[in-house]
Amino acid sequence: MEYLWLVVAWGVYFILHSILAIRQLKHYVHSKGISPQKYRLFYNIFSLISLVPVLIISNNISAVYAISPNSILKLVGLILAGYGVVLAKLAFKPYDTKAFLGLAPHKQESFKTEGLLKYVRHPIYSASIVILIGYFLFDPRWNTLLNVIMLIVYFVVGGYFEERKLIREFGEQYIEYKKKTPMLIPR
Repeated sequence: MEYLWLVVAWGVYFILHSILAIRQLKHYVHSKGISPQKYRLFYNIFSLISLVPVLIISNNISAVYAISPNSILKLVGLILAGYGVVLAKLAFKPYDTKAFLGLAPHKQESFKTEGLLKYVRHPIYSASIVILIGYFLFDPRWNTLLNVIMLIVYFVVGGYFEERKLIREFGEQYIEYKKKTPMLIPR
C-alpha cells in the first residue's frame, strides 16, 4: 500500500507539473500581466516545493532492498551519479541557465545542435537518468527503484510533448534533427 501512495503522489506531482507547462495556461497568465520570467521562476519554485511531499512519502517507506546493498554497489552508484552531474553541466552549456531558472528574461532561442545535443535530443533528461540510476545503485531500495522508474517514464512522456512544441517552433529543421538524433540514449 505504501508503494501505491508513492505512485499516487508522483501522479499528482506530474499532473500539476504538466498543467503548469501547458502553452495555453502560459499565454493566459502572460495576458494577465505576469512576465514569462516571473512565471518560469514561479514554475520552478512550485516544482521544488511540490516535490517535497513525494520525497517525504518515499522516505517513510520501510527499507526493503531490491538488491542487497554493499560498498561496491554504493561506489559504482556514486561514480555513475557523479558522471551524470558532469553530463548535466555539459547538457546545460548551450542554454542560458539563469533564463531556464527564471532568474533572467528568456530570449528567443535559436535551433541548437551543439554539445551533447549532437548525440541526444534531450541531454538534460539523459543526464538526469544517469544520476537516478546511480542513486538507485547507491540506495537500492524498492521505493528508490519506483522513484527512478516514475521519473524516467515522465522524462520520456515530457520529451514527447516538448518535441511537439519544438516542431511547432522550428518545423522541418527539428523533424530532420529528430530523424538523425536519438531521444535519450546515444548510438
